[in-house]
Amino acid sequence: MKRLTGLCLFLISSLCITAQTADSLKQKYLAELRTTGRTFTSWFYPNRDRLYALPENTFVFKIDSARQRFNAVLENYTRDKHADHDYARGQQKEIHYFFDKFILDYPYFHEIQINKKTSLSPAVQKRLNGNLTDFNKPEMLSNEDFRNYVDGFLHEKTNAELKKAVYKTMDNQRLNSVLHLIPIYFTNPTCMSFWQYQYLYGHLDDWGVKNTDKAIQSFLATCKDTSLTNKIREMYLSALKERNDHLVKTYKTVANFDLDIHLFLPDSVTGKRPVMVYFSGGSWTKGSPEWSFYSCRNYAKKGWVAVAVEYRLADRHGTTPFEAVMDARSAIRWLRMHAAEYNIDTNRIVASGNSAGGHLVLATALADKWNERTDDLRYSPSPNLLLINSGAYDLFGDGVESWITKPLKDKNTVKEISPVHLIRKGLPPMLLLHGTADQSVPYASAVLFESEMKKAGNDFEFYTLEGAPHEIWFDRRFTSTVSKYREDFLRKYGYE
Repeated sequence: MKRLTGLCLFLISSLCITAQTADSLKQKYLAELRTTGRTFTSWFYPNRDRLYALPENTFVFKIDSARQRFNAVLENYTRDKHADHDYARGQQKEIHYFFDKFILDYPYFHEIQINKKTSLSPAVQKRLNGNLTDFNKPEMLSNEDFRNYVDGFLHEKTNAELKKAVYKTMDNQRLNSVLHLIPIYFTNPTCMSFWQYQYLYGHLDDWGVKNTDKAIQSFLATCKDTSLTNKIREMYLSALKERNDHLVKTYKTVANFDLDIHLFLPDSVTGKRPVMVYFSGGSWTKGSPEWSFYSCRNYAKKGWVAVAVEYRLADRHGTTPFEAVMDARSAIRWLRMHAAEYNIDTNRIVASGNSAGGHLVLATALADKWNERTDDLRYSPSPNLLLINSGAYDLFGDGVESWITKPLKDKNTVKEISPVHLIRKGLPPMLLLHGTADQSVPYASAVLFESEMKKAGNDFEFYTLEGAPHEIWFDRRFTSTVSKYREDFLRKYGYE
């Protein structure tokens, strides 16, 4: 008995030593991989535009050369007898899909760089088609790089699908098209349900619940995974409930789309009330008025009329920022037209927006050439006060949103909705906040806008948030500072 106990102790001890060795080996591998990754990142991303402008064969060669450096690190790891080979196979797949994603994206970014439509060569496309066999392997769903690749693949296929006429007047266009495509490429029930869930959940989160009933009910009826259906059902019902405590009015019907304005009214009203109007951000492709409901409720409690505006988006309605600009201007006009019904003080309309929403706030006051033909032009689309966080100021020069100018015959047309190109004297007072570490909209564009505003002699305040990223409204390091600047600015003009 003692000999057996001693043998067990010896085996346990040996297993522990082996496990420690294997773990140490894995940590060494990961350290080498991180070093290789930093080298790749410092090379690829600063040179991304130049690289995607290269001919396909040169680009693929450079990507495969970088891939080989990662594979060499992995091969060095697997040579050791203590290497975890199951783990290594997973790493091999991650490296594979990480680099194949760059090749998958080549036609899109190459077209942007050379302004000419392109597609992958038959040989490269055949190579990528080999990845389709993994699409129906449930074990691949835990691989983040594989998921990113599939997202890119579905985005590309959806772009082609959306060219069909059936989607032209359909709401939630990208969601409906991807849900149509998923059963074509995913026949394994687990994989199919996973991707249907991912896109439904993402849509409810990023675009809201409006007109999703049919897609939700179809998923709930066909998906066998109750953990997924329960999450979708809960999120769906919660989103519907969020729309029940305020007024929802259609402020415009255009191209078969009914656009809503959400009004949160104060409980007790004595006289005319100031208005806070929110335009959501999201690069003019995603966004939802629901993102502003919490803030609207807070302003309504303080006696304001608070408003969240739905406007047309690329991924929901197949539109561009030009349509979004017209919608924003229509919404402000609607509020002025209906001021008596909701006790609105038309001399105290404040518009607030983050990122693309900030651009729309500026466009309401600046983009005079873009009005819906059904608008009553006797009503001003300009707010009385403008609040902009991390706004987009230069749609022509930044190159951040090149998809906007890509379809235009005359690229200069975008200047008609580009704030920095529209500055004139006599604009409403503005508060502009921008972070120096903004990776989405260059800080330099905010500085340029400030300079042009000064030249025109406008009444505005511009504050730099040192080290702040793009989403300053989410970053806890800066939210209190952002709130204070906004409150002080409103108080300065008698709104608080």
